[in-house]
Amino acid sequence: MIPPQGLKEVAVKTERGTKVYRAGRDGLINVDNARHAKQMKAEGLGEASTSGMIVGKGFPCTECGFGSWFKKCSRCGHENERIERDGSSG
Repeated sequence: MIPPQGLKEVAVKTERGTKVYRAGRDGLINVDNARHAKQMKAEGLGEASTSGMIVGKGFPCTECGFGSWFKKCSRCGHENERIERDGSSG
């Protein structure tokens, strides 16, 4: 996730309390839970496109939004369908 300038950590409400995510040296916050990422997006944080899947073929995850060159999402484990450049599945 891309936090606003100067923001170094984000606390997210969870089922068991809160979880704190801290920005790395690159300034990005790595989120390992799709629900937490959704909460952060709702609060105004941007989603970083670091997966290398801006344009082209691949398997963007329909569960967590992570872009991957592999059918099984390496972030959440969901099995995805290939999405072609024209937006069709194939």
